[in-house]
Amino acid sequence: MKLLDVVSLAVAVAFAAPAALFGIETIAAGDPTGWVFLGFAAGILAFERYLTLPTDVPILAAQRVTDAVVEEPDDENQ
Repeated sequence: MKLLDVVSLAVAVAFAAPAALFGIETIAAGDPTGWVFLGFAAGILAFERYLTLPTDVPILAAQRVTDAVVEEPDDENQ
């Protein structure tokens, strides 16, 4: 996983976590509408993971250029 992917996931979790916690508290209080908030939180995470937006294209291009320029170190000790 690339650094920009991790940052993007962290932002999505920061938005999804309050909705998920509210959903859990609502369900624990006996109100089934908490499932809506849990679904909303899951939707935020799925949206971030599986959907490519036009604003993501420069990030993807930068990752490809970085992968082409930077070589991964070998695992062998020399």
